[in-house]
Order: sequence, then C-alpha cells, then structure tokens
Amino acid sequence: MSPDLERKIVARWPDWFDVHGDLRRTLMPHGFQCGDGWFDLVRRLCERLEPLVTELSTALPDGDRFEVLEIKQKMGSLRFYVSHHHAAIDTEIDGARLDSLRTCENCGSPGMLRNRDGWLVTVCDECLQGGGLKPQN
Repeated sequence: MSPDLERKIVARWPDWFDVHGDLRRTLMPHGFQCGDGWFDLVRRLCERLEPLVTELSTALPDGDRFEVLEIKQKMGSLRFYVSHHHAAIDTEIDGARLDSLRTCENCGSPGMLRNRDGWLVTVCDECLQGGGLKPQN
C-alpha cells in the first residue's frame, strides 16, 4: 500500500500501529504489505474493530494494549494479525479477509481470486489483463 494511504490509517488509529517498532515484536515497520485497492477494506475493518478494541482494552492488564502486528496479502487474501484476540474481533478480521477475495487488491474494483504466474492474487479483469498490478512495498 502506498505510504500516503498507510499514513491515513496510522494517523486515525495511532495507538494500534507501531510503525517504528522492534521487528522482533511487530512487522509494521515493513508497512502494509498489500495493494492500494484494499485501503477501504482495511479502513472499514479498523472502524468496525474500534468499539471492540475499546471493550477489550478494559480487560487487559495494565500496560498491555491492542496492537496490529502485520497487514499483508497472503494466498490472495488480506491478512490482519493482531496482538490480542476475542471472538468478535476475530469474526471482523475474517469478514475482511473474505471481502478481500472479492476486491481487486490493485484498484478496489470487484475482483476474484486468480492464479497469476503461480501466485494467488485477487484482481479484477482489467488489472489482470492490463498487467497493471502494482508491486507491494
């Protein structure tokens, strides 16, 4: 995802993203390792997680906090890894993963899972045929 789009999400939820953290603890210093087409999916997921994270935070031990550890494309779908799990949080994350399988990772148009040169990607017809797949960070 482009650095500008990443900054928009990190600016909205700064406590969730340690983009300068220790790579032994979080992979967010590598950035959002997916295409710009999934920006809205990630933003909507964060919006849906917000009340759940607020609720979860009241049960966490002092000094502990919810954190996004990695965002990437794997096997053609969005992967969103977090530090703390709860059934409702996991359900929202899985819903976003399923949505990503219908959304072009490159442009955000309706897409489908495809095999492109041995790699699974979710793209629309135009991005697949035009070779317009942008490299990830």
